[in-house]
Amino acid sequence: MQYKLLLVDDDENILAGYKRHLRKNFEVYTAVSGSTGLQILLEHGPFHVVVSDLRMPDMDGFNFLSKANETNPLTICIMLTGFAELQASLKAFNEGYIFRFLTKPCKINILEQTINQGIEKYLEKKEAEKKSLTSEKKDNFKTILIIDDDEEDLSLISSALNHKKGIEAVTAENLNIAQNLLKVLRINLIVINSMLAKADNFNFLKKIKKTYPDINIAVTTWYESESLKKSLQPLGIEKFFEKPLNFDNLSQIITDEFYSGPKGIIDGISISTFLQMIEMEEKTCTLKITQDNKNGTMFFKKGSLIDASFENKNGTQAAYAIINWERAEIEIENYCHKNENTINTNLMSILMEAAKIKDHGE
Repeated sequence: MQYKLLLVDDDENILAGYKRHLRKNFEVYTAVSGSTGLQILLEHGPFHVVVSDLRMPDMDGFNFLSKANETNPLTICIMLTGFAELQASLKAFNEGYIFRFLTKPCKINILEQTINQGIEKYLEKKEAEKKSLTSEKKDNFKTILIIDDDEEDLSLISSALNHKKGIEAVTAENLNIAQNLLKVLRINLIVINSMLAKADNFNFLKKIKKTYPDINIAVTTWYESESLKKSLQPLGIEKFFEKPLNFDNLSQIITDEFYSGPKGIIDGISISTFLQMIEMEEKTCTLKITQDNKNGTMFFKKGSLIDASFENKNGTQAAYAIINWERAEIEIENYCHKNENTINTNLMSILMEAAKIKDHGE
């Protein structure tokens, strides 16, 4: 079986060159415009992978791939974009329908490799679709743990959240119950009463952040004092909800804040260039960067690099190591999992020092 591939670009010479090489391994269709591409999708679909240029006269790549995704959500979408357009491309991370960005001109071996990765992703999605509705629901839902000794608040908060698509709320009346739930459930967010977060229970939250660093924590309180904020700041807790709670607003804020288009992947661009784009856009995010078998993480808050980690290194030393990786894959999550600054040097100085280290190493 040959996998079906649609290439969309207003440059016929580029299309001809790609098709000449790729038709050996794929069933290739081409279109010189977004509207023609949509027609082909309707008449000859479904397609396993669609590759589109960003800049086209009648319909740009964002709109075309968005419509292609609506036509068949299983189809894997890949965007080709020029360097100058990469900054604009960042907005598509929140949409979730683009699998990869590749910079133009793109070498044919890189394109073919990415297409094959897209097909693997397509097959994974197809297999997931075959699972039972119960299994899919369990995999896709975000689980929120609400910890509060007020039974009425527990009931009202969980009721408001459980009406939100894609969210399941579980409750605990005390920290012992919460600890047991954390052992058996995959929790994405904890909402805890500030009275339970005080005194000795601070150690509970500290342990949670150490054991489950990807879990976000929000606090409900009768009074959002500066001392409370200051005490929880080292744990990266900065979301507070004042009581009495507006439960509809609470559920909407939580879904908007923590679960809006969480991830996207980009490659074909140097790490240093991408970091400068993050700085220019003043983004708050976590970057998970992979090269071969190496994995590093960088944390940005409002465009400033506040921390980095790689193996046993942290802060600037980890940043220097990660920045010099070549052919790395970058995964961006639109939430910063760190709050405390361990890096107090501006990004340009870090990039320059990383370049010096690389030169000396070579």
